[in-house]
Amino acid sequence: MTAPLSHPTPLPKAHGEVVRRATPARLRFAAVSIGVLALLTGLVGALATTQRQSATTAAWQAAEPLMVTAQAIDTSLSDADTTAAASFLQGRVEPAALQNRYETDLTSASADVAEAARDAGSDPALAVSLETLSTDLPLYAGIVQEADFNERQAFYPLAAAYLAEANNLMRSSILPAAAQVYGTEVDRLATEHTTAVSPWLVAFAAAFLVALLVALVLAQRRLTRHFRRRWNVALAAATAIVLVVGVWAAVALATQDSGVKNAQANGSRPVSTFTDARILALRAQADDELTLLTRDSDPSYQADYRTTTAALARLLGPAGTAAAAKDSFEADQLTKADAALGLYTSLHRQIRAADAAGDLAGAVALASGNGSQQLPAVSSRLNSMLSAGIDGSQTTFVRASSGATSDLNGLTWGVAIAAIAVALLALIGFQPRIAEYR
Repeated sequence: MTAPLSHPTPLPKAHGEVVRRATPARLRFAAVSIGVLALLTGLVGALATTQRQSATTAAWQAAEPLMVTAQAIDTSLSDADTTAAASFLQGRVEPAALQNRYETDLTSASADVAEAARDAGSDPALAVSLETLSTDLPLYAGIVQEADFNERQAFYPLAAAYLAEANNLMRSSILPAAAQVYGTEVDRLATEHTTAVSPWLVAFAAAFLVALLVALVLAQRRLTRHFRRRWNVALAAATAIVLVVGVWAAVALATQDSGVKNAQANGSRPVSTFTDARILALRAQADDELTLLTRDSDPSYQADYRTTTAALARLLGPAGTAAAAKDSFEADQLTKADAALGLYTSLHRQIRAADAAGDLAGAVALASGNGSQQLPAVSSRLNSMLSAGIDGSQTTFVRASSGATSDLNGLTWGVAIAAIAVALLALIGFQPRIAEYR
């Protein structure tokens, strides 16, 4: 008797469901979806990297140099005004050193104004201020020349009046225009810094990266469960590429972020502090000198001196030092400058005491002498401390900014190439499974 033929054992329902889902069309759709996600991840990642690197480069190579030029204009003009007053205190025969310093200041300021105009182009935020500087600087020089002529003719009251007029033009028009140029560039640099550490595009790129990684892992898991294959080399390689690029991007962006913040905290911000302090110190010196030149006829100079030195003390004193990083170059330089300001303030009191006692000759000697404890030397030490602070902070800014820019070198291309490679590997990884249905 013949045994009955056995029938094939039906597939479990669950297994049958998997087979129905894993059709060639669905596999192609999964492969294309992962490829498109990889390309989108590369696009967003490249945009995020490009945005940060471009902003960091712009801050370093465009905004900061123009800010430095604006700072140089401001300090050169302030120094020229102070030097003009100091030279008149010396009498009819002006010291060659002071005259050369005054002329150098004006020449430097004029050259820097021309450079700023070239760099700024047609920027409407700077056009009016730069035009004011270009127009009023020759006018200021002409008034000072008139003052110099009258002093040489021994017309001292008229010479002092011309010098006061020149100082008024400097403080009411020229220096405010220079300050506006400087302030605009400080704001522009701050904007570039904000863009350079903006988290939004980076957050989108990170979300796409995580989604891509999850998609690759799920795809490998589904293919392994259905096709009973333990290893998909192409998809595994794609996953490895995503992980490597993700770690590279995370480290590079974190380092760049730290570099930009260091450039701002220890570079551009201290430059602003030291520049403001230097301008105030020069203004205070001019107040003392103009008070003596005008024979105390204008009380506004000493009123301005009190306001100016109060602002200067705030910048250099404990509040300013506390804002600086502990044991930093900025904190050390602020401490030195504050000590120099203390010496200057003490000398100022001596000058005012001599003048109030009727000893004008003694007051002028303190304000114009060549001794180490007289106004030119004391104010020069303070100015040197602040100038060194500006130079040191600029060096820190350039070093930190250039380092932050180089941290992202190659990352944009790396992200783009990795995205294309992952997309191709996804297609390659699914292709053998799709071919099994033929």
